Amino acid sequence: ICVVDTGVDTGHSDLALMNLVAWKDFVNDRPNPYDDQGHGTAMVGVIAANGGLRGVAPGAELLVAKAMGTEGQGDDETLGAAVDWCVIEEADIISLSLGGAPGFDLILLSTDALEQSVQNALDAGVFVTAAAGNDGEDDDGDVESPGSIENVICVGGIDRHDVIWTGSSEGDNNGRIFPLPPILPRSDPDKKPELVAPGKDVPVLIANKADGLAWGHASGTSASTAWMSGALAILLEARPDLQHEGSAGGQTAINSVKDWIEETSEGVSGHDDHYGAAHRQSAHRRGSLFRTRFQPAKSTCTGSGGYLR
Repeated sequence: ICVVDTGVDTGHSDLALMNLVAWKDFVNDRPNPYDDQGHGTAMVGVIAANGGLRGVAPGAELLVAKAMGTEGQGDDETLGAAVDWCVIEEADIISLSLGGAPGFDLILLSTDALEQSVQNALDAGVFVTAAAGNDGEDDDGDVESPGSIENVICVGGIDRHDVIWTGSSEGDNNGRIFPLPPILPRSDPDKKPELVAPGKDVPVLIANKADGLAWGHASGTSASTAWMSGALAILLEARPDLQHEGSAGGQTAINSVKDWIEETSEGVSGHDDHYGAAHRQSAHRRGSLFRTRFQPAKSTCTGSGGYLR
């Protein structure tokens, strides 16, 4: 799994056993992993923590690309370069707990460097997960980019009771002309979001023991996206034929996984513009994020990351 975010605090006790196989700093070009914002560490913990908090896939091989700075934002060129690096490093999954406004499509190319890099990754057979966005209470009418791209697995958020988190962005699957850019009608299995996962008060790691705390809570579709990335890694471990290796993977594999999501998710019948194909393995029953041994600190971070144009 290649996590494109603000970095990772490898000194956190719950990441001592993390299987970090590659690191690249696109912001400050530092050789060793760090996280000067905290969002990336929280997302890595959702995937691979193994201590007081246990992530969804603690044994997963991780690549971390720092592409956002201390404000938790980055420009789309830097983020696009990070996605390109993930592909070069042969990641099977790229986890993007971030989002922004979509660019414009110009025939076969996008005006948005990040969107173009994501499309290139998809064309290479790499799975991409991305956040639906956190504007549900003041929804602009669709999920954020790059989650809005066809074939990206776009993830919304639910609470512990499998109820949609109020901030989770709604998808627009009927299409529209205005406001710009226009949205074409979407059909299964590419309706947005594809599914939902834990996104409300999710236990997370706090980087660098900020305020003296090592754990906290996060609400946002960022956490939902990281959760889905971990779940997808478990699937690919069981189904190596779907992995991005040689002639394996590709569009057929992406379609197969999206079909699997629809067939095995629980909840609604058919697609819902908030829930997608519903939730993947209800976390409070089967997962580990809501089964922690520590008392979570009263610290909350929100947001699906972000980027500037």
